[in-house]
Amino acid sequence: MKHLSSIDTLLEVEVPSSAQFSLLVMLHGYVVSAIEGYLAGVFIHLVTSSDDLTRKLVESDPEFSKQKFTLKEIYEKQSTLKVTVSKYLKGLIFHDLKKIKPMYKAVLGHDFQNISWLFEAVIIRHDCVHRAGYDKDGNKVSLSNESIVNLLGDVTDLSYEIEETIKPHADIIASSNG
Repeated sequence: MKHLSSIDTLLEVEVPSSAQFSLLVMLHGYVVSAIEGYLAGVFIHLVTSSDDLTRKLVESDPEFSKQKFTLKEIYEKQSTLKVTVSKYLKGLIFHDLKKIKPMYKAVLGHDFQNISWLFEAVIIRHDCVHRAGYDKDGNKVSLSNESIVNLLGDVTDLSYEIEETIKPHADIIASSNG
């Protein structure tokens, strides 16, 4: 929320009409990047702070089922499991929602409701970041103050939903560290 608190203020700043589209492109990219960072940060923190959640990830993620090692390596692999999991998670792209959705469900028990808006926002963000607000055919993406406000509302609602789901996990982690 700290990252997003300035968006409303930036939308109210008077900029020349020639710069308005550029501002919207930057704000859209920023909001999507903020939710991506949130999704990654929450998941990585909880999973690497909990043996139970680490186990759920290892048992449910197809990447871990592909790994093979000898009996001789069992203790070495077990002693570095958190590091292995952390490196794996930090290498994921948390806007790859087709991969992230099932991970959140299997590990944290969070079932994303209709997030078609986020899939669309990620596509638009790609155009904002890689082509300064134009699609691959050279057309301007559709952005407005209203679309940024709506995206901000959707992102805020999603983060609150996730916070409710993860509260029990976070409480257990806090009590075991406290």
